[in-house]
Amino acid sequence: MAAPGDGDQELLLKRAVTFKAPKRTYNADSSLLTKVLGTKNAANNRVSESLDYEPIQNKILYDRMRAKKDGKKKLYGYTGHTLAKFIVTCVTGVICGCVLVALTSLVAVLMEWKLDFIQNTLVAEHGNFGERFEGNTFGRICVAFLKFWLFGSVLVSIATAMVQYWAPAAAGAGVTLVMAYLNGNHIPNLLRVETLITKFVGTVCSVSAGLPMGPEGPMVHIGACVASVVTYLDCKYVRDGKLENCFGRFKLKQDNIKDKLKVLDEIVSDTDHREFVSAGVCAGISAAFNAPIGGVLFSMEEACSFWSRKTAWRCFIAATLSTFTIQVLNRKAVHGAISPEPGSLKPMEMKDWGMQLPFFLLDFVMAGLLGAAFNSLRMWLWKLRAAKTLHIQRILEVVGLVFLVGLCGFFFGWAAGKCIELPEDWWIDEAKGKREYGVRFFCSETEHNDIATLFLSSTHHTIVKLFSMGRIDAIEGQLDNFIPHFSPGSMALYGTIYLILMSIGAGLAIPGGLFMPSIVLGATWGGMWGILVRMWLPDTWNVQPGLYAMLAATGVLGGVFRSAISLVVLMVEGTQSIQYLPGVILAVVVANWVAHHIHHDGVYESELERIGNVYMLRDEAPHRLHTLTTEAIMATGVVGLRSIENVGKILEVMRNTAHNGFPVYVRDDDPESGEAIITGPDEEPSSTRLEGLILRSQLLVLLQRRHFCDSHGDPVGREPNPQYELDLETEMRTFFRRYYTHSRYLSATNAAIDSLQLENARPDLESLYLDLRPYMNRAPFTIRKDCSAARAHQVFVCLGLRHLIVVDAHNDVVGIITRKDLDHAAGHGWWRMSHQAEPPKNPVIKGFQASMGFLKNLVTGSTSNLQAQASNHTQPAANGHAHGGH
Repeated sequence: MAAPGDGDQELLLKRAVTFKAPKRTYNADSSLLTKVLGTKNAANNRVSESLDYEPIQNKILYDRMRAKKDGKKKLYGYTGHTLAKFIVTCVTGVICGCVLVALTSLVAVLMEWKLDFIQNTLVAEHGNFGERFEGNTFGRICVAFLKFWLFGSVLVSIATAMVQYWAPAAAGAGVTLVMAYLNGNHIPNLLRVETLITKFVGTVCSVSAGLPMGPEGPMVHIGACVASVVTYLDCKYVRDGKLENCFGRFKLKQDNIKDKLKVLDEIVSDTDHREFVSAGVCAGISAAFNAPIGGVLFSMEEACSFWSRKTAWRCFIAATLSTFTIQVLNRKAVHGAISPEPGSLKPMEMKDWGMQLPFFLLDFVMAGLLGAAFNSLRMWLWKLRAAKTLHIQRILEVVGLVFLVGLCGFFFGWAAGKCIELPEDWWIDEAKGKREYGVRFFCSETEHNDIATLFLSSTHHTIVKLFSMGRIDAIEGQLDNFIPHFSPGSMALYGTIYLILMSIGAGLAIPGGLFMPSIVLGATWGGMWGILVRMWLPDTWNVQPGLYAMLAATGVLGGVFRSAISLVVLMVEGTQSIQYLPGVILAVVVANWVAHHIHHDGVYESELERIGNVYMLRDEAPHRLHTLTTEAIMATGVVGLRSIENVGKILEVMRNTAHNGFPVYVRDDDPESGEAIITGPDEEPSSTRLEGLILRSQLLVLLQRRHFCDSHGDPVGREPNPQYELDLETEMRTFFRRYYTHSRYLSATNAAIDSLQLENARPDLESLYLDLRPYMNRAPFTIRKDCSAARAHQVFVCLGLRHLIVVDAHNDVVGIITRKDLDHAAGHGWWRMSHQAEPPKNPVIKGFQASMGFLKNLVTGSTSNLQAQASNHTQPAANGHAHGGH
């Protein structure tokens, strides 16, 4: 081997300290105006990566596992790793409970202050304001409306600006992206501290401003963020012998830091992190509804794609601690966040269910129609949304929604609102005129304006009051004449307008969920229908409008989200109404069936299709895959490396591709060759044999640490050291904990290669090699090319794979399958807004797609679409092979 010069050798063999931080979205030469206003052309970078759930099987791993097994047990037969995981789970649950208490307290204070100054403006009789607008009702309404709009606009502008300029991943509810993360997709910046802070502040602002949004969806995202932040808290700040955390900086010895990292390294794998995030999701939704069992089932049915007994225990512990923390910090909290007022509803006997069954069925059918109408209207409004990178327009969209909410509330409260006597349980102190619920508007001191109350009051209190409309809610002294809290006409008007407003609000650049709006929409319709049925039928029928409202709210949730078991338990536990379980189950079933026949996908499915760069794999293989083989869906042209590979060739492959996994194999007839081997469709597959799989992150660590050798595998510039290899393996396992934690896609860009600072010494790299044998995965999962594509999907999903290598009968690599290939093979229906995966370079699947396209266009009679489809299938993929990003 030619020896490089002393200066070059020192440059090549020294260790690179770290990788460069991610760059900003805008270029350095962008003007300040562009950064403030934004640009319509969003960055077209690939940001979706797959998570690594599969452990790297090699000799170093086996040695480490044996040492761990033979090591000393520190606590009743358990190691410190088990205790650390238990502490992370408990801390996550407690923090989620604290966050919910803080969120509800801030919202209550802001809402009370807002309603007080609005009501004082409407009824002021003294002072300059009262004298100026004396007898001018319309003027008072205009001034009160402007104050409402100004108050709300300031709040939502702060929240939306934080989203647009600081944490874009905090927009919306966040449940969809968390689901995608738990399915195996790494979403950039989804779980970082900035996103957590923005989500909390934005949710407080959106709910306090009176927008048709709720805190339940954001609490799911907040719980996931809390779990991630707690998991990565210590390691993020360990640098060069110093431990930096939120409690300050402490100088520790290098040995102590290594001992600490040995414990932390064991709980930061993608598999463990997935379990902690699952527990955080469960803790968040449990805290929002104060329903721990419902939270566990929601996490299992909707959020988590991977479920096990261990995950169930973590979720249950986190959910229990979150609800317990709420009970400790808030003495007024009850088990069930949306429970009707005690005594407001009476039990239903079997004869009552049977007699009212036709009316209940109509209630459920209408709830399903409302859920489908919301999904359809929300998707139609997508085409009118401003681009996500147009900051000012996105802020103005939210300000405009505040304007619409205030305009509808004040105008219809003035024009169509009815003054209804205020029930006794709505007062806090009747002598002082202090109300718990109900907007007076221009009514007397003992009355409330029903429409103004519905539009301007707290959503949570509105739900409780709608659920509490039972047989005993009539005004005292008028028990024979049923007088509800809200008139049927007002509820019909409010429900219609609220459906439009919540459809506009879904998709805005502000944190906010859809659980509460869906419940309000269903409760409004159900309450109105229950009041009408109560008026039509005799008193002996035990008709309770509050029960109709509760069941319709459950039906709308089913129509919007298309869940079943978790919604039933959440509503039963959240309302503390186990005696109405038959009605709740029937409402979910009927509403789901009706909504599915009108609009196939729920909120989560349609949002995932809209995102376009997230590849969500379902639990069951699509029907189309049962007719294909793995050879038809695999990506060909696989780029592979030899077990002892030239550094220059490795850098060339890493720079020219975006692949995150490279098969390692040896050419039998030329074992000393140092060239990268590329298997193409025209090359004989028998020329290569699979030896293992090496990840890009592992190659980056080897290059960063200058772990070079010669063509025979002998070390260059260092002595063989088994402990050094163990340290390297640890750094490989924790690579994304140390670098690119929240932006993994950057590791597949040229920026990571440039950070290695090896290109300047390229002539000397021809004599240096990397020995991949100790570190590569020697047992990657493979599948035969003649196997069913449906089985490949099942294997990929059940095992949580990132790469599935396709081999022939001689174990020669012929292709590779990633989640992108499976997503593309599942087909692109008319419901998809964007093609989520590139067409793989495979003639078999191209022919299948062409035939399916011909049949589709034959049925629709669209020859122009057929020509466009044929031209698209003949074009090669722009980014190379289908496994490029994963």
